[in-house]
Amino acid sequence: MATGDFHLHSTCSDGVHTPTWVMETAAANGVSIVALTDHDTTAGLAEAKAATQSTGLRLISGIELSVELNGVEAHLLGFGFDIEHDPLQAYLSEQREGRVGRMKRMVRVLKEYGLAIKADRVLEIAGNASVGRPHVARALVESGYVTSVADAFDKWLGDGRPGHITRDRLTPEEAISLVHEAGGVVFVAHPLFLGENYEQSVATLATMGLDGMETYYKHYDEETVASHEALSKELGLARSGGSDYHGLGNPNDREIGDIPFGDMAIEEFVSFLEERKVHGLMQTGAQ
Repeated sequence: MATGDFHLHSTCSDGVHTPTWVMETAAANGVSIVALTDHDTTAGLAEAKAATQSTGLRLISGIELSVELNGVEAHLLGFGFDIEHDPLQAYLSEQREGRVGRMKRMVRVLKEYGLAIKADRVLEIAGNASVGRPHVARALVESGYVTSVADAFDKWLGDGRPGHITRDRLTPEEAISLVHEAGGVVFVAHPLFLGENYEQSVATLATMGLDGMETYYKHYDEETVASHEALSKELGLARSGGSDYHGLGNPNDREIGDIPFGDMAIEEFVSFLEERKVHGLMQTGAQ
């Protein structure tokens, strides 16, 4: 197990478990420093911070934002920002409202294909979370239309599938600037998801002010990690790592901390944050 994990999700977005559970499980797995990176919300950070008092974890403020780059959805991880930054919170509020409208459009489209789920039920599944495709997927599983969340994405909700509805997003430059203005730094998540030309896409993001790239990702093998390390060095980017834990039980999921992220790389990541003097560097439990 790695002692750091900087890509985690909770029930405040599309994860299955509460921020408290995520923190307690991370500590039980031997992880000592984490970032909770829910989609388009910082709502779980207060609960996560409270949980550090009993777990002894060190918590970095985090978030995952979606942008579009050359027609492809890209995910950016923000770290160490001020969670009370007004422009950031104003944008996140707009995104949460947009997610509800998007979900309702998905439900209408799916009904046209004979998959009759209810928007109210999707909202019940999401609870207080920022509603998204995984909640729609769970409603489809519950209604017996698909066998699993992964099956729902493969058949209906994945990019380009019948039930996928796009939503308004910031440009990469806008998202990077927003997090920087809030005192944080920005890393591109799981670069391989950017497609065959991901190296060029990361290079483009670097010209926009990107600070780093997620180099040590849950199921990356040694060859992939090595190629990412080389790319980050070439572009002058810092390196992070994360399990992208949701608790959904998909085939390639890993437990919190089960990532190819060595202690030296973790120390380098933390040192980078310290050197940048990010606003929300860390909250240390058991003070």
